[in-house]
Amino acid sequence: MRAIVIYATCEGQTERIAKRIAKVMTDQGVPTDTFDVTRRHVHELAVDSYDAVVLGSSLHYAEHDPRIAWCIRENRRLLRELPTAFFSVSLGIISEHYKDRVEAEWLAESFLRDEDFVPSRHACFAGALRYSKYGWLKKHLMQWIAEKAGNKTNTDCDYEFTDWNAVEAFAEEFANFVHRCRKETRPGLKPIEVRKPHRECVVRSTECSSTSPGCTCDPESPSGESEERSGELEECSGDSATCDGKCCQTIASE
Repeated sequence: MRAIVIYATCEGQTERIAKRIAKVMTDQGVPTDTFDVTRRHVHELAVDSYDAVVLGSSLHYAEHDPRIAWCIRENRRLLRELPTAFFSVSLGIISEHYKDRVEAEWLAESFLRDEDFVPSRHACFAGALRYSKYGWLKKHLMQWIAEKAGNKTNTDCDYEFTDWNAVEAFAEEFANFVHRCRKETRPGLKPIEVRKPHRECVVRSTECSSTSPGCTCDPESPSGESEERSGELEECSGDSATCDGKCCQTIASE
């Protein structure tokens, strides 16, 4: 059993939230990987290697990241069969104005409706004001937005508004839900020994050479090309390994 948090981040707060969720879920007995769609092509990700999926995106200018939307569309059938969760990160959710808070929640729900995605769990978390990472224009725009919402406006400082207790409670509850689903679908299942409690992600193998250490290609495959491996990689070891006669590749965690 393994889960993954797929996320899109801009200044890094969504990434911090995603990694906290992964850590809590791992601590709760659901080993969880992470994948940042802003750094790698999402088509490389072997989503079908996982038993549960969490998706998250920051909300900027009333839009969620289109790469998360693409990931949902490409894996819609699979996601309907798995325990899933979604989280949205924005500043509107902590605005002193009720209208802004409602709008932040509405935008998250509208995004899910547009993508025809009904996650098992979903939540909205407050993000951060990273003035030190903004350019001149965005710094003053974010200052204006923050002032309008009644938040901090000193551009010489960074501010974090994330409620980490809420994030951890969300991750813990979802991990428990995954366990319950696992028991209902496969009664009597014994725990799997986890050699690597965390890694960044499982990706599909795109290249394979007969000289690659520990990597075996299908001799009957045209031009010696490897087959894609979409199963779990608990049977593998190292950066590349052979699973059931197929070439697999993992990405080491940071």
